[in-house]
Amino acid sequence: MKLLITAIIALLASVAIALVAKDDPGYIMINYGSWTMEASLVLVLSVGIVAYIILYYATKLLGGTLKSPLKLLSWNSHRKECKSRMANAQGMIYLAEGNWKKAEQLLSQNAQTGELPVLNYLGAARAAQKQGAKDRRDHYLKMARKMAPRDCIAVSLTQAELLMSNGQLGEAAESLKLLRQFAPKNETILKQLAKLYTKMGEWNKLIDILPALRKNHILSVFDLDRLEHMAYAELLKCAAHDTGLLISAWHRIPRRIRKQESVLLEYSHALVRHGEGHQSEELIYQVLNNHWSDELCYLYGIIKGNNRDRQYKNAAKLLRKQRTNPVLLLTLGRLSLRNGDLDKARTYLEASMQADPQPETCKELAALLEQSGEQEMAIEYYRKGLSMSVALPAQAQQIALPAKNEVIESRTGILLAAQPQQASVTLHVSN
Repeated sequence: MKLLITAIIALLASVAIALVAKDDPGYIMINYGSWTMEASLVLVLSVGIVAYIILYYATKLLGGTLKSPLKLLSWNSHRKECKSRMANAQGMIYLAEGNWKKAEQLLSQNAQTGELPVLNYLGAARAAQKQGAKDRRDHYLKMARKMAPRDCIAVSLTQAELLMSNGQLGEAAESLKLLRQFAPKNETILKQLAKLYTKMGEWNKLIDILPALRKNHILSVFDLDRLEHMAYAELLKCAAHDTGLLISAWHRIPRRIRKQESVLLEYSHALVRHGEGHQSEELIYQVLNNHWSDELCYLYGIIKGNNRDRQYKNAAKLLRKQRTNPVLLLTLGRLSLRNGDLDKARTYLEASMQADPQPETCKELAALLEQSGEQEMAIEYYRKGLSMSVALPAQAQQIALPAKNEVIESRTGILLAAQPQQASVTLHVSN
């Protein structure tokens, strides 16, 4: 088509020249030695144009002939690239679909010809692990690291992720710790470490990376605070079997965290179990004075402080903001009973019953009435508490209920054994 257009243009140009030069075609004479050529200007120009066109296309044809092998190779290479690209795409689709065998086959076979071999090998490693082929998985990871040494972070992160999902937590932790030395601020590395330490219960190690998580804004403030509170609470739980370890762990906790309800509850419960509840009495009161918690208030009534009168007065101060709170009234009733003030204790316990009747409040009030010699009324409250315990579903029981397997024995021979988790109560009357 191009040749035809060129020929037409040349013909039109020749005609134009002929028309212009018909009256005076011009004259050219070329003399070289004994050789002389004479011709009209129009003829020379026409021959020159035709010769140029012939020479141009002859040169182009010759060049195309010489380049044919290279073009063939280029076309073949392009065809292979397209085929490899399509195979890689299909392999990724198989990987997403969960067709692990075909995904591994396509991705591994086309890794060498793919644009990004490292992605092929990482995908093949995932597919191999899903088939339980650890050896092939490790081989693909090794090849990925070999093919792309600069992408060691991506390869190592994938390796750690695969180890974690396969339950090889120790190896995953070592891999991430080593990787963190090269990229201490990497968001994914820190997230994976936090997830891994939480899964392993390595609370000390989790606490060690909390400053990095906060400094680099890896998590939201809410999520980070929640993770921090959980880590310190679990740390206390792990140390709860030994008073020395418990106190040592407590001193490691920042002051702002010590006042968090979940952390303080864990610490205080552990101290109570060791008979050292008085150590947390003042701290619980300070927290309650600024941030109310029914659970902490309940615990405050169980703790035996060094100064009973001060403990009662502190609890009484809380009535200013929690005048009708049934848990606070129960706590004040207990503290009054411990101080020997039966009248105040009865007033508080009856007020607690009026605000929110609970089996444990019935038990405390029954014990007080029994101590005052009002046996019939005491028995009535024991029965009321018993019926409430039986009727109350296990999942609805609150902190005011007796603790698990708690046994209360009255002076009249009434034995009340409460097991809130099963919501079952056994009543024995001795003759």
